[in-house]
Amino acid sequence: MLNIKKFIGLDLGAESGRCVVALLEGNRLNLDEIYRFTTHNYTKNNQFHWDINKIFDEIIIGLKKSVEKYGSEFESIGIDTWGVDYALIDSENKLLNDPYHYRDDRTDNIAEEVFEVISKDELYNLTGIQTQQFNTIFQLFHEFNYNTSQISKAQKFLLMPDYIKFLLSGVINAEYTIASTTGLTDQNKRDWDWDIIDRLKFNRNLFPPIVEPGEKVGTLFPEISKLTGLKNTTPIIATGQHDTASAVVSAPSQKKNWAFLSSGTWSIMGVELDKPVTRKIAMDKNFSNEGGVQGTIRFLKNIIGLWPIQECRREWLIKGKKYNYPDLTKMAEEFGSTESWLNLNDPLFFKAGNMPDKIISFLKETNQNNNDEIGFLIRVVLESLAFNYRFALHEIELITGNKITELNAVGGGVQNELLCQLTADALNIPVLAGPIEGTIIGNIGVQSIATNLVKDLKSFRDIVRNSFEIKTY
Repeated sequence: MLNIKKFIGLDLGAESGRCVVALLEGNRLNLDEIYRFTTHNYTKNNQFHWDINKIFDEIIIGLKKSVEKYGSEFESIGIDTWGVDYALIDSENKLLNDPYHYRDDRTDNIAEEVFEVISKDELYNLTGIQTQQFNTIFQLFHEFNYNTSQISKAQKFLLMPDYIKFLLSGVINAEYTIASTTGLTDQNKRDWDWDIIDRLKFNRNLFPPIVEPGEKVGTLFPEISKLTGLKNTTPIIATGQHDTASAVVSAPSQKKNWAFLSSGTWSIMGVELDKPVTRKIAMDKNFSNEGGVQGTIRFLKNIIGLWPIQECRREWLIKGKKYNYPDLTKMAEEFGSTESWLNLNDPLFFKAGNMPDKIISFLKETNQNNNDEIGFLIRVVLESLAFNYRFALHEIELITGNKITELNAVGGGVQNELLCQLTADALNIPVLAGPIEGTIIGNIGVQSIATNLVKDLKSFRDIVRNSFEIKTY
């Protein structure tokens, strides 16, 4: 293994996390998933939280298992997670409270209160971030106005991957791609927007310095080194710490005007740009400008994704019916076209709870075909997703003035061949499906460039094409 370079990628999603060892040999990249775990959450006093200590214990198990299999020496470690959620630490660097889950309902009506201070139009013009009730700006506004006993003790605000990085190394900073999800950054300056922070009366001192993806930010704490067996000189790299930023790094499309689709619990569709687009039409169509790697902006739209199917499966499991995802897709395929459509952006579908009933209720209220067969319910979600992609792609073309000639879908959702084909049919352009492990591959990509083992993003995408199956629909 003399010429093989080893990396560790920690990838945390809304349902599960994993620790992956990546092996880079020349222009070939191989992945070995060492450990997969639940990203634990819980409800207490009607509040929805992440069990961050339990999650970190799982990360330590993954690191130990990596050492057991591959030894103590790695080129680097990188982390990515979902966006918007955060931890608050006190003057002794202790966690004040388990982080709130973005699906907690305390922010349901907060946006309107924020808009009384800064109008929706002005906020979008400054940050380029679409209004969603769970955005960090609204979570923090709630803290500063309705949870003052906690926020008054806080010394630092750390987004989820930054907090995990802090637990591993003691380093306090904010990586730009994850910071850009907060609604509190200036996308032109790639820094905190201090004017917004001041006007909302947030404490400036809470916000750590921003670093760009690809920076070496520290090394492991000696106690973490001792606990895991990793060398304490192992560098920690700021990857594209927002999972979507990492996923886009892995997209190997070679077309000039291509769009990306990160397909999972959420679907995120967009394009890479040099500068943010903050015109009113972009705001009205609910697009976001989030930070990308190597100075790019990801101009994108959040679409609900496979969440309704995950929730249907969970509901059926509660009722004693156990189905895996391939089983559900097969039933949808056999059912055929539903000739119905769900507005998956309706708030009805956002919250957890009996999803099959919600789907039938929506279809009845909108006077459409409805059916309680499993094949129908899954098929109508998949067909609706494909049409949502079509609408989003049309909006991207309208706003950017570019005709998109290819869609590159990455992430776990590309394993659903029916969804990929429905998407290609709806968009009427080629759909490249893969890599499946887009997020972790992109995480490793930033590490490999940061450690000077790969020249640049284009070179890394060549490695992706050479290493993983990419299917065209």
